Amino acid sequence: MSSSSSSPRSHTHRTTVGIPSRCWCGSKLTTFGAQTKENLYCRFYRYEVGVKRQSEHHLFKWIDETIIDEIRVVDSKHCQLQEDVQSFKSTTKQCLQEHGKYIDESLLELKRIIHDQKMLLFELRRDPTLPDASLESSVTKSPSPLINISASDIALGTMAWLYAKLST
Repeated sequence: MSSSSSSPRSHTHRTTVGIPSRCWCGSKLTTFGAQTKENLYCRFYRYEVGVKRQSEHHLFKWIDETIIDEIRVVDSKHCQLQEDVQSFKSTTKQCLQEHGKYIDESLLELKRIIHDQKMLLFELRRDPTLPDASLESSVTKSPSPLINISASDIALGTMAWLYAKLST
């Protein structure tokens, strides 16, 4: 089989990569078997009229070469996909690490706030100026409405602060 993808008659035309479906003139292609001693029975693509009228310059391409072209195209696309997947992996990993770091920082901040709020609540319970604060047993069994309101205000303020912090 000749190593050229086009016959000497059609060397002035552009080459076609892969399996052709149409001739340069727009007509459908057919497969033929070579009848020359050098390429006996080797298959090729050609427009039927081009086989009959060899003076016209229609597409000619060996089937073996088209398959090799297709393999190269697929291999190239495969390599590009591998690069894309690796890039996606590294980008995703980096984003997850950044988000994990942010979540860890937010968790530490939240723990600090909860600790501060617990300390504030503990101080409010020990404040002698509050009603019923002197009765330790009554505070633990049924806290005064003022302590309940203070605790709910602290919790609500903390939630509002967290919402504002996480929203921005």
